[in-house]
Amino acid sequence: MSFTFCNKHVLAQRLGYSPHTLKAIRQRGDWLEGIHYIRPNGNSRVIRYNLDLCLNWFANQNNPNAHHREIERYLMSLESEKRRKSR
Repeated sequence: MSFTFCNKHVLAQRLGYSPHTLKAIRQRGDWLEGIHYIRPNGNSRVIRYNLDLCLNWFANQNNPNAHHREIERYLMSLESEKRRKSR
């Protein structure tokens, strides 16, 4: 499975939240940097959200174990990509 990253406007529209609410979710620690969102090229002002994981978080708020399994799949995909690129 590939994971897609998007800006705050796309994610807000998909979740039915405002961009401000996305920021609040980040700030209270529900989403983890490097997993649910990234700052490309170390730019502190630009944030890209992992669309698939954020949608999964929304769908599984009452089932955190299911969401943790999806996070593990994402982390495994990163490791797999690293191994593939190092060949």
